[in-house]
Amino acid sequence: MSTAKLFASLAAAAALFVGATSAMAGGELPARPCPPPAPAPAACAPAKKCDVLHMILYYVPNRVLDLIDIGRLSVGFGVGYGVNVRLTELAEIGVGQYETTRFGMKGRILPIYEECIDEAGVAFLGYVNGCLQRDPTEVGGDLHLGVIGVQAAVSLAEAADFVAGLILIDLQGDDLGCNPWD
Repeated sequence: MSTAKLFASLAAAAALFVGATSAMAGGELPARPCPPPAPAPAACAPAKKCDVLHMILYYVPNRVLDLIDIGRLSVGFGVGYGVNVRLTELAEIGVGQYETTRFGMKGRILPIYEECIDEAGVAFLGYVNGCLQRDPTEVGGDLHLGVIGVQAAVSLAEAADFVAGLILIDLQGDDLGCNPWD
């Protein structure tokens, strides 16, 4: 990886702290696309090297981004009602119908995004009746009354990714740069 690409990647990571990522705004956490099937290795293809310098330079930005991924905290403005409490997808209850513009953090989605909720249901041991679409490992709650609402939650999967990242294991596959375990 060239030095120019390295600095471009670091600048992109820094931009997450400065402004909104408009391509990711307006929905739940973006799905991670499945990588295409890997072609059969060529007999003479050089192995991808992950040098120590790049691992060191990407370490702090990756840990900061993993830490940001853990939380959701926002205030929303829009008409409707709703309440949702969840202890992962195994124990969740909620009812609501509202459309809001949210200001705050939703993982790496900063700072403004749209959210449209139409839900009513209960989840117990994985059985869901209704439209409760959130991170399945999320612990938190939402409350929306009239024209204002708040959300606060943490993702247990992202917390595990942060802890594993301390020893360079990327459970969510979202780290920048190379990984020694690839």
